[in-house]
Amino acid sequence: MCSYSQNLLLFAALIIRGSPIFGTIIELPDDYDRTSPWSELTELGVGNLTETDCLRTCAAGQLPRVCLYTFVLEFYAAMGTACRNCSNGVLKDCYLSQCIPADGVQRGMMSVNRQLPGPPINVCKNDLIVVNVKNQMAGTGASIHWHGLPMTRNPWMDGVPYVTQCPIGESTFSYVFPAEVAGTYFWHSHSGLHRTHGHYGALVIREPRVDEPWSNDIYDFDLPEHTIVLSDWMHETAEMFYPGLPSRKPGIEPTTVLVNGFGWYLNATTNEDSVNSSFPLATFHVSRNSSYRFRIINSVSHVCGYQIQIQNHNLTLIATDGTPIVLITVDTIVCYPGERYDFVINTSNISLDEDGFWIYITGLGRCKDFGIFQYAILSYGTNNTELGIIPNITRPTPDDPLNITTVLNYPNTTCGESSDYLCITDLRSIGNDTEAGNSSVWTAEPDVRLVVPVGFHYFDIDDFHRKGSYEKYENLYDSRIRASIMSNITFTFPSSPITFKDKPDDTFCNTTDLPAACQNVSSSTAASYCQCPNVVILQENDIVELTLIDQSGEPKVSHPFHLHGYSFYVMRMGRNYADDDENSWNQTSSVPPFKDTVNIPSEGFVTIRFRADNPGRWLFHCHFEWHLSTGMAMVFWVEGDMLPPPPGFPRCGDFILFN
Repeated sequence: MCSYSQNLLLFAALIIRGSPIFGTIIELPDDYDRTSPWSELTELGVGNLTETDCLRTCAAGQLPRVCLYTFVLEFYAAMGTACRNCSNGVLKDCYLSQCIPADGVQRGMMSVNRQLPGPPINVCKNDLIVVNVKNQMAGTGASIHWHGLPMTRNPWMDGVPYVTQCPIGESTFSYVFPAEVAGTYFWHSHSGLHRTHGHYGALVIREPRVDEPWSNDIYDFDLPEHTIVLSDWMHETAEMFYPGLPSRKPGIEPTTVLVNGFGWYLNATTNEDSVNSSFPLATFHVSRNSSYRFRIINSVSHVCGYQIQIQNHNLTLIATDGTPIVLITVDTIVCYPGERYDFVINTSNISLDEDGFWIYITGLGRCKDFGIFQYAILSYGTNNTELGIIPNITRPTPDDPLNITTVLNYPNTTCGESSDYLCITDLRSIGNDTEAGNSSVWTAEPDVRLVVPVGFHYFDIDDFHRKGSYEKYENLYDSRIRASIMSNITFTFPSSPITFKDKPDDTFCNTTDLPAACQNVSSSTAASYCQCPNVVILQENDIVELTLIDQSGEPKVSHPFHLHGYSFYVMRMGRNYADDDENSWNQTSSVPPFKDTVNIPSEGFVTIRFRADNPGRWLFHCHFEWHLSTGMAMVFWVEGDMLPPPPGFPRCGDFILFN
């Protein structure tokens, strides 16, 4: 008998052999379990497949399927040769195979299967997901993270280079993992700045309607084409801004935001309307007298939240980060990078005078200063073959925006003081509170309490450029040089994946075990700067309470933090943290929101709790791409039994001939 991890690797090796066959349905039999010999999978006929068919209505009693995808990673071009005359207003050319129009501006990018976003994954709960990643980007390592999925028993597939795996070179790597939790997730590169260049896509796990915690009449339709993927976009490569150029002011900024890879190039800082109405926008088709489930995925990379509104429509929130919540109706959602929200719109009481409405996306914080906004379209009575639909109703603009009546997650909202401006802590999870022991996470005394300030270390320019100094940094503009820190430590990745190690060693550090060079850390000089792999050890089943405090000194930035391997309860958030009242706010009567990504209010704090019941090595980090790249991260080493890596799992590390 093989172990589960062995089955996965052998199965992955099996399915990438032979000539490709597309669209085949492969069901797992009733008696199949993940400890069975891999030869059982051979009998299913998966030996020469590159793709299988898993998009269907999820029904009770149906057999789970093998869901096989092939991802080809390439250097590619937006508005390249595949787009023919798209830039000249020939709308149909913008939808040609392999055309990536983005916002109509030519630029180099990184693509997956020559799509933007990359190919969506739509499966049913308990399906087995297999993704063969083929990296064709010469000289560039890559990896894919499955954002929000816990990877229980299978941390080897989490997709973080030098934490759970080696980067994928010009080769193929097979990710194999079960679709164990229903909800809205996404996948994205976890290497360098690749997400900024186009490596991201939707991952949705559905379950039978009878298994959902809401009533069956909460919505009529849950369609894959009603998934909204937000991403920011630049007209230059991200590396132009990393580590940065001293002449660049205001420094690092996106050019625009895209919806499902489409957008108009807009600039609110000028008096000219640069809209080219012949260029495509993302369009979502609905009919009257129905209700539809929509899913928002924020795959943005820069330091901004985004405000989402649908003209003349209320949004009934039903889930966040894959977890169902008690229904709450708003007209505006603010979504930060890494977050996901599911909502329902009802089309029964919409005026017959209009057949199309604007979906309005507005950048907040610094992106509001930059004048970044975008549109998509909600179209009534049309179908997916109709292109170039533009609503007749007046288009909102920054000077004439849509009204806000009730908004969730608005920056710097004072939590609990207004029924119109709602915080994450005003949400209530449903569905997971009945699982054994969950309530103790938010009611019991924590086993571990951690208080982690996050911010930046600013270097003295002379010290920074001393001979032999090579610290991580970003140059915002002029001589401002800084690195990101958590607990005064800039995280650096080790030379080989942390998961390979049987026990922590002296190459790691944390606040109680700092290298000698870090003993006298201050906030100004390179000589006292501390960078190392910040690894915190947790015992299996510890209840962990973690408070993040924003000490970045940036009043317009709210840092979104994502925890791999877990979801957590958001216990409280606010503007003024005081550690002397930490025992006064345990939740006892209702279930706090259960998420895997949460933003720290600007210059404020957030407190989360989770039970460390998933052994592995799990990254915890700010989801702004530049902040992670310059060290705003740490790793939780959760003790406990882990299955060994699949046989032949790639390894990497230092090679030093003389030391």
